[in-house]
Amino acid sequence: MKLISISLFFTYNSCFLWVARAFQKYENKLKVERIESFPEDDFLVWLGHSSFLFKVSGKVFYTDPVIYEKIVIIRRRTEFPAEVSKLPAPNFIIISHNHYDHMDIPSLKTLTEKSKNEGKIPVILVPEKASYYLDGLGAKVVELRWEEEFNAGDVKIKSYQVKHFSGRNLFDWNFSKWNAYLVETEKIKIFFGGDTAYIKLPEILPDVALLPIGAWKPRWFMKRNHVSPCEAVQMAKDIKAKLVIPMHYGTFRQGLDTPEESLDEMKRCAEKLGLKYLIPNIGQIIKIEELTAEE
Repeated sequence: MKLISISLFFTYNSCFLWVARAFQKYENKLKVERIESFPEDDFLVWLGHSSFLFKVSGKVFYTDPVIYEKIVIIRRRTEFPAEVSKLPAPNFIIISHNHYDHMDIPSLKTLTEKSKNEGKIPVILVPEKASYYLDGLGAKVVELRWEEEFNAGDVKIKSYQVKHFSGRNLFDWNFSKWNAYLVETEKIKIFFGGDTAYIKLPEILPDVALLPIGAWKPRWFMKRNHVSPCEAVQMAKDIKAKLVIPMHYGTFRQGLDTPEESLDEMKRCAEKLGLKYLIPNIGQIIKIEELTAEE
């Protein structure tokens, strides 16, 4: 009964947000750069929402990939920047939690098939108990509890506890956990913050922190599970990131905030705290060496 009551509470509040958004003026669309081909060299590219694709030392990584036009019934507000057929096959896929806009099963099936067609089995890293949702996918699914590590040669991936929740229906509320991750290679350390409210993390010294800045209004409701842009900047400062790249804004319509105000808030707070930031367009390819270059 308690589980159903909690689920109904969030369902009611989600309906409130849907109605409020229906009357909200929202004209902004983020700029999208079309990707005709992917480089052979190491790179990072934002695909929209919490989806990044990066290649380091020949290994291909995806975070929370959503590669199609819609998730269930929710359509993207920005087009996907590449043809799905041209996407590189993954070695590793990192999933922060089981919400539909982060664990998109059709996307995971497509990417897994790409890898299998090239004779390799991708590793999908998920939070504790989240492998339940990926049964029969055909990939190697590895659960990481908070503070656990996965090692594969020169790649080390460690999970961190953040502050969020999980659930794909009324009856699996918080059945599985939610993670942030540090991906460490010999060339770069990338922190992927997933989806989270503010939580103080240890000093892990990443070169780049990918952190959410959208879906933070109305604050009375969103603060339980989503950082504000200033809180995202503070988290980057806490972990001593050299550079922060924002995500989780503008692709899907989720909160009452707009991309413009989320970015303005992030820039204002980053400049106040003296933190370096980079705001790429969706589809803008960035060389890894540019992210690690010393000023």
